[in-house]
Amino acid sequence: MDATQPRLLLFDDNIRSIGGHFLELATLLMHGAKELGYAPKLAMHRSFDGLSAIDPSLDVEPHFRARRMVHMSLGVDGHSTVRRDLAGRNVGGNWIQNRAQTLSDRLSRLDRRPRYLLDRWADDFADLVFRWHVNARDTLVINTGDDFVLLALANALSQYPGLDPLTIHVIFHFAIYDSKTKRARKRQFGEQVNQAMAEISRHRIQLHATTRSLAKQLKQVGIRANAIPYPTRCWDAPLDPVSKSTVNSQNTVNSQNTTRLFNGSKSKPDGGYKIVLAGTPRAEKGRRLIPLLLSKIYPTLLSDGRYRLSMQMPPIRWKRMIPADVRPAYEEALQANMSEPESLELGPFEIRSPDMPAQDYHDWLHSADVGLFLYEPERYVARCSGVLLEMFIRGVPVIVPDQCWLADQVHHASEDGDVGYVYQSIDEIPEILSQLNTDYESIRQNAIRHATVIAKRHHPVNTLRRMGIDEVITTTRRIAS
Repeated sequence: MDATQPRLLLFDDNIRSIGGHFLELATLLMHGAKELGYAPKLAMHRSFDGLSAIDPSLDVEPHFRARRMVHMSLGVDGHSTVRRDLAGRNVGGNWIQNRAQTLSDRLSRLDRRPRYLLDRWADDFADLVFRWHVNARDTLVINTGDDFVLLALANALSQYPGLDPLTIHVIFHFAIYDSKTKRARKRQFGEQVNQAMAEISRHRIQLHATTRSLAKQLKQVGIRANAIPYPTRCWDAPLDPVSKSTVNSQNTVNSQNTTRLFNGSKSKPDGGYKIVLAGTPRAEKGRRLIPLLLSKIYPTLLSDGRYRLSMQMPPIRWKRMIPADVRPAYEEALQANMSEPESLELGPFEIRSPDMPAQDYHDWLHSADVGLFLYEPERYVARCSGVLLEMFIRGVPVIVPDQCWLADQVHHASEDGDVGYVYQSIDEIPEILSQLNTDYESIRQNAIRHATVIAKRHHPVNTLRRMGIDEVITTTRRIAS
């Protein structure tokens, strides 16, 4: 690295494994930063042990000790009920509310208590500032921010009162409130963020939200944030396994590398259309709906070969999600996955690990014919889905729940032709799949056209530019211009 080259320094304590979108987001931003002329560097959680699965050209360091900072947030994904001060004390409610939250905090394990988390995160961040020789030429990015992380950031920067003013970008992903959130909690979220911002006002802090609806929520609680497109990657599309003619290498994105997108028809495969249910089953991703879905679609749509269901499932605790009468077929797929990889294209199920390397994960998504989302609308009313964008960029028809960000994207895309279906209830999914079996060709073509729009809008370079991080202009280029 050129010693004079400006750096883009990224921080995310949530990156603890190769699965999930925390690492994907960081990787995309780092590659985008390289294209813009920066030298990127990433700090992740110290428990991360998947370095061999990361692009060796990327500079990463397992470092943070604090875990699950979001649990201390006042947002939808957090468990706090009152605002905290910079020392982690509960101060936002009345005496009874503050004492109740304090008691709850003390009943938690030591490493889950707010003061412990604040101190550890702040100390680790401050240590990186010292060891990395962070200076005013650097651009810092907190990949996953919220109200509690901003308190920790304020604590960390207070350890360096003489530090030159820094440029720090903080990205918000998670919803601030839902229909059940009380007004007082919304207000205290805004107060907690603005309190932290005031403490570090001599630095240039810029807040971003990954959806317009989230930026609107932030505005409603008194926080100014810039809406940015969540980045996704364009992988070279493999040839269609049936027609062998789906790739059009002339479709490109504003990038140094040519990116090929799907552009052609897809015939129904012999094993039935593959429905991909991507992501580790979690509460917000509709874990409780999986057994109900299987009970509805297995007897007909899966068992008769019209569709196959491919999903990421944990090696243990899967039985609560698989109905008893479906388990024999599920266990047969598990066995095939372990001993006969070539048989994965057969049968009603395909079972994948929740923790796949990026290349394996994206190869798997390439094989999707349909993207199915069982997400909880309340949790995704203002929260984006990286998986939806990954389906869109491949031209894959999708099925999503109504009244959330995912449905908004499908409705918007459908102005130029349907790219999928929006359901009100899981009871509608069998009928939707039966209809899709007939309409697949036309919907697929619409989805392919929409893929080019997504590729440009959600390219990592475009995301960084929308954040205000522009291309590096070197001295040589200034003279030449």
